[in-house]
Amino acid sequence: MIDQYLLRYFLAVAETGNFSRAARSVAVTQPTLSAGIAKLERELGARLFDRDRQRVALTPAGSRFLVRARRIAAEYEHALVELAQPAEPSLLRVGVLSTIPTGLIGRALEEHSAESPGEALELLDGSERDLAERLERGRIDVALTVVRPHHARYRPEVLARERYMMVLPPDHPLAAEREVLAEQLAQDRMALRRHCEALPEINRFFTQHGVRPRFVLKTTSDERVLAVIRSGAGIGMMPEGFADGSVRFVPVRDFELLREVGLLHGHGPRSSAFLDILRRLYTGS
Repeated sequence: MIDQYLLRYFLAVAETGNFSRAARSVAVTQPTLSAGIAKLERELGARLFDRDRQRVALTPAGSRFLVRARRIAAEYEHALVELAQPAEPSLLRVGVLSTIPTGLIGRALEEHSAESPGEALELLDGSERDLAERLERGRIDVALTVVRPHHARYRPEVLARERYMMVLPPDHPLAAEREVLAEQLAQDRMALRRHCEALPEINRFFTQHGVRPRFVLKTTSDERVLAVIRSGAGIGMMPEGFADGSVRFVPVRDFELLREVGLLHGHGPRSSAFLDILRRLYTGS
């Protein structure tokens, strides 16, 4: 590897055509500069200059080397300028399952903005399958999603276990019960979460109990489902993570299905301010 100072000596001589002027331009003595040029020629195994009392001229090898030397010097200067600039914050790409409560993500973003404004985030909303595909292809660094047994290669980190519960308006006749039976809900109209990852299990459960739900809403929006329930127009089935005090979450007897919510890690960092905030919001610690 050629020392940078030798390139400076070489370029100074090539540009001035004179060892004395070149030495002054790089602020060294002429003997020091001459010794440096001699060292460079030894390292390259070629004579770079023809010298006589009248002038200093590049040899054919020196002319060829001049092109590369200028390029190397320019790249070096460019690197110095880049390093002097403030470093761009690393970008953390987080996939968020569409059935994660919007309010929780909002709180996480609010805390992140206050605590770590220098950490750049990119959030991507998607289905369970979509997030798994993006994680596999390296398009996101981490996913906040439902953790499944086959996710072992993503170093899963379970943050919460949420039971699916019946969601009732506060004034519903069964709102004060400790649990409800599927048969007690046969006359209610349901707000259906079409994107629910547990929809097959929920449908099978009600069918086995002889209940054929009547629907007031079919949607992929959890906010609309909650709005319908708050209004008293219907009931719904949701993970308990959506509980916000405005509606009643009541267990359904014999329906014990849980979802494990957590982080699936790709090649991105396991440690970041935003991920720590998510851990804190889910675990309370």
